[in-house]
Amino acid sequence: MAASQETLDSLHLELMSHCLQLTFNCIPSPTAFNVGSIVFLPSSSPFFEHLIHHFQAFPNNTISDPTGLILGEGWSRQIPGNTHAEANALANLRTRWEHLLDGHDDAKHHFPALKDVLKDSVCYATMEPCSVRTSGGPSCALELVQSHVQAVFLGVEEPPDYVQCEGVRILQDGGVDVIRVVGLEEQCLQAARRGRSD
Repeated sequence: MAASQETLDSLHLELMSHCLQLTFNCIPSPTAFNVGSIVFLPSSSPFFEHLIHHFQAFPNNTISDPTGLILGEGWSRQIPGNTHAEANALANLRTRWEHLLDGHDDAKHHFPALKDVLKDSVCYATMEPCSVRTSGGPSCALELVQSHVQAVFLGVEEPPDYVQCEGVRILQDGGVDVIRVVGLEEQCLQAARRGRSD
C-alpha cells in the first residue's frame, strides 16, 4: 500500500538525508534491509523549549534557528539481534529518557511525560516500517502506532524482497499519518540493499 500523502518540503528532505546517513552504520545482511530512522520533535511543540538542552537540535548549526529536536536515532541491527531502525530509535529514546530522569527526583516532577512528548513527535524512516517481524516480536509499524506518534515520513515503500509489507496500512488504520518524502527514493533503495550480492 502506498503512502496517501507526499511532500517535497526541503526540511523533510534534510531529515530524510540524515536518516540515509544513519544507514551507513548498518552491518550489511544478505537477508535484511539497511534502514535509518529518527524520532523528531518539531519546534512548534510546547515541549521543545523544555527539552532543547537535552537533545540534538536540527539543524545543528549557528546560522539558523532549529526546526526541532532529534529525540532518538536508530538503524538496522544497531542493538544486538535482528533489530529494526524504527524500534531502535524508540528504544534509544526511552533509554535516554530514563538516564535523564535517573537519580534526579526534581527532573521527574518537571520533565514532561514521554508518552505526551511522543504524541507531539514524528518518525522518519528511509523505508516503510515493517508489518511482520520474521524473528518474532511486534512490528515497527505497530510499535509506532502504540507510541502514538503523529506521523511517519518514509523514503520509500518496502519492496517485496522478503515479505509483503503492510506497514503503511497498519499505521493508517492506527490513526498515524503516512507521508512519503519525494526525491530520495532511489537512494533509499540503494542504501537498503547495500552489501547484498544479488
